[in-house]
Amino acid sequence: MKTTSLEQQLCKTFILFILGINISYAQQKIRTIKSTSEKAWISDGENVKLDWHLEPGVNPDVYYVNIPAKKSIIKFKTDQDELTIRTRPQKKYDFVVLLNEKDSCHIQIASVLPPDVPHLETKNTYPAKVPFKLMSSRIFFDGKINNKNVLVQFDLGAGTSVVNRNSSEKIGLEFSSYKMISNTQGVNKERTSLNNQMMISGLEWDSIELTEVGNMNDFEDIIIGNGLFRDKIIEIDYDKKEFTIYENLPNKVRDYKKMPVYYVQNRPMFEAEIVHNNKKYNSWFLFDTGRDGSMLIGNDFTGLKNNWQELQPLTIVNGRKIIRLDAFIAGVELKDIVTNASDPAVPNSKASLFGNQILKHFNMILDNKTATLYLKPNLLVNEPYFNYESYLKQMSNK
Repeated sequence: MKTTSLEQQLCKTFILFILGINISYAQQKIRTIKSTSEKAWISDGENVKLDWHLEPGVNPDVYYVNIPAKKSIIKFKTDQDELTIRTRPQKKYDFVVLLNEKDSCHIQIASVLPPDVPHLETKNTYPAKVPFKLMSSRIFFDGKINNKNVLVQFDLGAGTSVVNRNSSEKIGLEFSSYKMISNTQGVNKERTSLNNQMMISGLEWDSIELTEVGNMNDFEDIIIGNGLFRDKIIEIDYDKKEFTIYENLPNKVRDYKKMPVYYVQNRPMFEAEIVHNNKKYNSWFLFDTGRDGSMLIGNDFTGLKNNWQELQPLTIVNGRKIIRLDAFIAGVELKDIVTNASDPAVPNSKASLFGNQILKHFNMILDNKTATLYLKPNLLVNEPYFNYESYLKQMSNK
C-alpha cells in the first residue's frame, strides 16, 4: 500500500519521538561507582567530613546536604572510586555503589531539608518576637505542650527535642517509640513520644517528637534546639531578653561581625581563635547556648597534630587537663578562661564548644538559610565567667 506524504511525516515524527526518549534516558542514566568495603566517606564543602556505611537494603539511602539553601560540592569516596557532585538548592542526585561486584547500594544526595524537620506555623507577622528569661546563663520560654504549661529551654547545642523524665507524667505524654541519645549520662536508648503539639507565644509546631532524658534540672520541662528553625533566621538579644524569628535578614546585621557556620545535627559550629602558652590556634566550636559554663576542649581539637602535647595543664582531673587560655570571638578578647581538655586517647565524641557564660556576652543573629552567624558585643560584655581568678579561689577553698 502506498503511503501518503502526511503518513510519512507522522511516521518520521513518531520515530524521532522514540529516539528522543532513548536519548533522554541515556542522558539520565544513573552513575555507578564500585567498592569492596561497606565503609565509605562523604565530604560536604570545606568543613563537613563523615563516615558512611553502605547498605544494599535501603533504596534510596539519603544524605542531606549540610547547607541545602546554598550550592555545595559533595565528594563521595569508596575504597575504589570517588564521585563529585555539584549540588544546587532543592535538587536531588542519585547514583549507585556496586558493592563487591554484586550488591547495588542506591545513594541519593538531597539538597533539601530532611523531612523530619518540624514546620513552624504562626498567625503572627514576621519578624515574630518571643520574650525569654535568662536563668543560670540559659534561655527559657514559657510554652505549652498539648495545651499543658511547660518551661522550655532553647539550646543551640541540642541535637533533638527532649523532655524531662520528671515532667512526662504531668504533661501526659504517650510513648510509642525509642531513640538513641548521647548526653552527660552516656549513650542510651530512651523512650520517645510522637506527634505532640507545641506552642510558644503564638508560634505553633505539630508532630513534635520528644525523647525522655534524666539529666535535666527539676524546674526544666522541655529542651528544643535549632532544628525547629532550620529554614528561618533567628536572633537572641540579651539586652532586651527577646528572641526574634525573621523571614529576611534585618538591616542591623551591618553592625555585627559576620562569620560562617556549618551544622552537626542542626547544631551550629563556628570558628574562633584561642591562645595558650603564647601559641595561637584557630578551631571550630559548637555554639552551645544550653551549657551553663565557659567552654570545653574536645577530641576534635586535642586529637589534631600535637595539640594535646602542647597543652600545659594547671592540674589534671580524671585524665582531663585543666588549662588556662585566652579566646578571641568576633574581635572581642576574653582573657584567662579556665577550662578542661579531653585526652584524645580516651574515646569521646563530644565537640569542642563555647558555653553561654561566654556566648551571652554577644547578641546573635543566625541565618540558617545561608549558614551565617552575626555577633555583636552587648551590655553583658563584662559579666564574669569561670576564669583564672575564679580557679584560684576555688583551689584555695579546698
